Amino acid sequence: MRTLLCATLLAAAAAAQSQTFTVPPLTLPQNNTNLPISAGIGRYQQWYAAGDLQASLTQPMRFERLALLAGSGQTTIATTIDAEVAIGHGFAGGLTGQFESNFSQPKTIVFPRGNLALNAGTAGQVVLTVNFATLFTWDGQSPIVVDIRVFGNGRGNVAFNYDFLCTLAGPLHVSRAYAANNANATSGSTLLSSGMFTRFTARPGVTIPYGNGCPGSNFITPVASVSGIPQPASGWTHQVGSAAPQQLALLVLGLSNTTSGLGPLPLDLGPLIGASGCFLLADPFANTFANTVGGPGAGIASIVIQMPAFNGFVGTSIFSQWLVADPGASNGVLSATGGIWSIVKAIGT
Repeated sequence: MRTLLCATLLAAAAAAQSQTFTVPPLTLPQNNTNLPISAGIGRYQQWYAAGDLQASLTQPMRFERLALLAGSGQTTIATTIDAEVAIGHGFAGGLTGQFESNFSQPKTIVFPRGNLALNAGTAGQVVLTVNFATLFTWDGQSPIVVDIRVFGNGRGNVAFNYDFLCTLAGPLHVSRAYAANNANATSGSTLLSSGMFTRFTARPGVTIPYGNGCPGSNFITPVASVSGIPQPASGWTHQVGSAAPQQLALLVLGLSNTTSGLGPLPLDLGPLIGASGCFLLADPFANTFANTVGGPGAGIASIVIQMPAFNGFVGTSIFSQWLVADPGASNGVLSATGGIWSIVKAIGT
């Protein structure tokens, strides 16, 4: 039944594959830079505008790789770069000179300290590739900040003559901050219109919480969780916790968090069923029930959805939310979790 439920839910799904794109856009004026890769030891951050990311990606995705391009000057020296790379979400206003304050959420170390190969190449060619050990999940709406710490290189740990493709005319697109001679610097100087052209590769498959729940008994708001990212031919567990025990719980699944057959989302459940203060966050296209067990404020329930064995569902968005019957809630009807936005990934990715 729950396999059929998911198959019905995903009937309109369209396949999505990994995407490679370059930001800032290559239509910007092009120049050369040695920061940070060939400038010796130092710490570098680069901010990328949300609008440029959204121009290439239509939904949240997991970033798996970045690559840097050769400039139009000296690019014949091949060597190794001792570096660490992290990525995080940034702020709309760009960078400050205080490195850690430039992240709106904790950053992800996508490449722990190690050696990267810098190759010789011609202008516009990929000459340095960073394959991520840990993927970074982009939320689909925020700018990102790439943080590169250069601890040394295969040329005596000093600066050498090598050019990377950059722009010096990218206001509203890119900005950078840099500190020389210290890979662990806490602050540096900024340049708000400058940065390297960067080629990213991103793949489908994320889970992102959204919206707010509403409290039940003892003013405790239940919490939704899922067992990782959904993928074809696998069981996908949805759980609600911190709920009223021995109550009926409804798992709502749909393909939208903005529209539904009941009206625009979020939808106020007060006028609809008397559950004032609670909002429907997912289109109730496919629903299934469970009963909570446990003690007061610690009720739990779970439902396993068997994902169909069909790769055409990769890249599909599924929005979910739990509604829990709760006579002890302040509205006397129910409590609700926040929503979870899940995007189906390919098997094994």
